[in-house]
Amino acid sequence: MKRLASMLAAGALAAATVVATAGAASAGPTPAHRITCSGGFLSSIFVQQGTTEFFPGVPNKFHSGSAVILKASANGTSTWCFFQIPSGTNAGQWTIATLNGGLAMTSGSAVPGRNVTVTTNNAFASQRWNLVFSGPTATIQNVKTGLFLRVRNSGPALGQTVTTGNMATVWTFGVA
Repeated sequence: MKRLASMLAAGALAAATVVATAGAASAGPTPAHRITCSGGFLSSIFVQQGTTEFFPGVPNKFHSGSAVILKASANGTSTWCFFQIPSGTNAGQWTIATLNGGLAMTSGSAVPGRNVTVTTNNAFASQRWNLVFSGPTATIQNVKTGLFLRVRNSGPALGQTVTTGNMATVWTFGVA
């Protein structure tokens, strides 16, 4: 629990760095085009069914608009940079971005069951998430839609797309 709290504090500091260095000319959120997770907190998240863990990640060859899918292991395509917004109207909210390319986990549809994708990170409401921690686990709720990051009702399966819905999936954090 202490380690997770330390990571969260580091994440808040990183978000401050990203916000401070991204440029002050814009009145809206500033894009972070290529994220190295410097100062953020780097983690994989997973759900478990029996002894099998399922990690949300991106395809090996991905682009803006690619669906987030469940993968078999924590690696460069299923490890995420978590950045907490440190101040302002959106303080305490998080962006969750890919390691390579700086694409943010995005939920643009308010219809439950729609795929979560990765898109250019502009910190729009559809790319911001509220995380509610309970030890090493958390629920993750999209700011724009109010829907939770989740696996389909049919249960986790490799290659299955990650969706949003009214019922929360509890995600376990694993430090990368």
